[in-house]
Amino acid sequence: MIKRQPWLRSLCVVSTLLAAALAGCSDDDQTENPVQATGTLEFFANGEDFIRRPFVSKDGWEIALTGFYVNIHGPTAVQGVVEEEEPNMQVQVARESSSEGRLRPAHAGHPHTGISAGGDHVALDGDYLVDLHQTPEDPPEERTLVGTIARKDTFDNPVLTGNYNTINFGLKPVEFSGGLYTGNCPAMTDEECEEAAEGMVADEMAYTIRMKGTATCDGDPVCGAEETVGFDILLLPVLDDNPDESGLAWTSCAWVGDGLPGVVTANGTGNIEMTFHSDHIFGDAEAGEDLNDFAPGFAPFAKLAIADESCSPGEDRCVIATEEDLYESWFDLKDTDPEMEYVYGVLIYSLGTVGHSGEGHCLH
Repeated sequence: MIKRQPWLRSLCVVSTLLAAALAGCSDDDQTENPVQATGTLEFFANGEDFIRRPFVSKDGWEIALTGFYVNIHGPTAVQGVVEEEEPNMQVQVARESSSEGRLRPAHAGHPHTGISAGGDHVALDGDYLVDLHQTPEDPPEERTLVGTIARKDTFDNPVLTGNYNTINFGLKPVEFSGGLYTGNCPAMTDEECEEAAEGMVADEMAYTIRMKGTATCDGDPVCGAEETVGFDILLLPVLDDNPDESGLAWTSCAWVGDGLPGVVTANGTGNIEMTFHSDHIFGDAEAGEDLNDFAPGFAPFAKLAIADESCSPGEDRCVIATEEDLYESWFDLKDTDPEMEYVYGVLIYSLGTVGHSGEGHCLH
């Protein structure tokens, strides 16, 4: 008979307990693994003061917008790689997936430019019609909450912890089914939503952007005679019956501003912003040449304004036009004003620079 030693029996007991403890720790680590932790991400749209309050265009007109509607499509938040020497200025591409074994290839519904295969990103599905001039009252905000993703988006992408410091987003013409707008209208009632969507249509053609307001000249020599001109402009129509290819797309918009709002912690909430700069269209009397050289200003629109029953009270003249109207009318003026031949091209270029994230520029 082999006689067991007491110390050996004790060692076996200790080994068994230690193995059980380690197994328990392993289970806890998998549950509490910070790489797998998730939270909530909010998407905002912000028109800033150039859309909410009057400002003076590069050619002396005081612009007071009463509505600036954009039909946003598929906003996508990305965890990007930041240059170390300029941590708040430049984002390259999405970092590789932080969860082993997960591969999320590109899928329809939102733009994937700048996102590597498996890169951490989440997206809102569908279209969102927003009036950037509107200031939501509840809660008091100077920007519009477009949508919220908690834990996981509709494409099965988890809202993993980390810094969502880059955003991709597009604009596209409104779409209807059964006579109703197919998208969402944050900060609007159902009635306001349908009215806003219908206002994005002219002559059975759907558009992407609508700018409404007044421009006032106080008699300054730069803008001309003292008068108020109303405007209602529809831009970026459906082309070749394909709304998805008819608007604008901005990618790699790296947040530039105060703090790091895109940081999502475990069970916490971060936010990311789509920012629209209307001064890139009208110019800014207080800005430098870098901006104003590529902004049409308001004078080209004023050249097309007329005085008739379509004008609202208080307006001496008004211009109600679609993008096609602008193109044809400006081109018709080229014989008497050669610069008008180039205004349409400048307008389209300026629209491509409107999208930002804070003060961060985008690719388009």
